Amino acid sequence: MTLDNPVANKFSIAASHYKQHDVLQRITAKQLLGRAHLCGTLLDVGAGPGTSFNACNDVKQVVAVDIAHGMLKQLSEQHPDYLPICSDAQVLGLQSAAIDSIYSNLALQWCQNLPQAFVEFHRVLRPRGECHLSVVVDGSLAELKTLGFRVNQFNSVSALKAAFISSQYSPNNWLNIDIQVESIRVYFDDLRSLLYSIKGVGASFAQQDENNVTQHPPLTKQQWQQRIALAETMRTDKGIPLTYQIAFIRAKRG
Repeated sequence: MTLDNPVANKFSIAASHYKQHDVLQRITAKQLLGRAHLCGTLLDVGAGPGTSFNACNDVKQVVAVDIAHGMLKQLSEQHPDYLPICSDAQVLGLQSAAIDSIYSNLALQWCQNLPQAFVEFHRVLRPRGECHLSVVVDGSLAELKTLGFRVNQFNSVSALKAAFISSQYSPNNWLNIDIQVESIRVYFDDLRSLLYSIKGVGASFAQQDENNVTQHPPLTKQQWQQRIALAETMRTDKGIPLTYQIAFIRAKRG
């Protein structure tokens, strides 16, 4: 499946330097893997340049899905034994009941139709198969707003729950849906490295002016210096903070 859209292209462009900026992704991956029981045929949705599942002794095969060709190219170089598929979470292109467990780390916040994605997850999972997901939710990136950058609108926890419920074929088709939200704060030496922790992994944001109108042109030198000065007022002994609200989700297929 060939995907050619602006989001996929951004992530493809970021693929070669993704590992230089994936500070948050490494933190959440460690937490997610620590919580998850992954086994059999594992589907990694939004796999990016790849995650090592070597510590998961019960995993027999990894199927890696991503919308970005560039990410899958990096993944194949690092994990040649994985099966890469260029596809979308909403249309996985896999056989029904072919997957034992699903893992997705910080990818589904970019999904346009979460209920449809969860329908697909349900379809490809075998009975009693589990999803283990981490998703950025609302309340994230407050510091960016303070700095005058527009933040993407993220789903609420209630919207995530509603997406699971609306994806069910019958009342018992998703069992033990558990959603836990944790606040994760990462720190940076300067504003530029903070911004590249987002842009460098393929995500994006926009500036706003004093009237809350989105600006598309690059910042002027004066505007940039003003934002640097404002960022410095936020500095702690650990660095300049950036705070995320992360939903960790575990759901079992009925």
